[in-house]
Amino acid sequence: MKRTPTSAFLLFFLLLACQACQTTHYFLVRHAEKRDSSPDTPLSEVGWDRALSLRNQLIGKRIDAIFSSNYTRTRQTAQPLADALSTPLSIYQPDTTGSLATVLKKMNGKNVLVVGHSNTIPPLVAGLSGETVAIADNDYDNLFIVRVRKTFLGQKVDLTKTTYGKPSP
Repeated sequence: MKRTPTSAFLLFFLLLACQACQTTHYFLVRHAEKRDSSPDTPLSEVGWDRALSLRNQLIGKRIDAIFSSNYTRTRQTAQPLADALSTPLSIYQPDTTGSLATVLKKMNGKNVLVVGHSNTIPPLVAGLSGETVAIADNDYDNLFIVRVRKTFLGQKVDLTKTTYGKPSP
């Protein structure tokens, strides 16, 4: 097949356009069940079971990065998956969700887990997807998946609301 300057230009344009084509997945969860209501309480036994369920659900999702707030319960929720993937936890301060959303938006083409709190995950979901979610005080089984697909025609964002582990009471 003989290539003309026009076909070479089209091929170059398509290759360049495909460079912009990528999908990013953000998996966002609240920490698992906590032992008590003290400020930096660890996970309860039920919480540890949920953390293992999270690991089992996400182990095949090719997670590239794991973010956790600096609280014990969030780190413990993320740690089983981090250990299984030999991926370090990136620790963030819960009061910096705005700047965290900015960091997350720059992780194009990656699969990212974020473990936070009932008052930090909803703003992150909103910042990434434009959608509003709420997490009840006794709700620990929500898994929010924000998918951002970028193509040369633009960007499409969708939110999947699902659960993991045993249902919350």
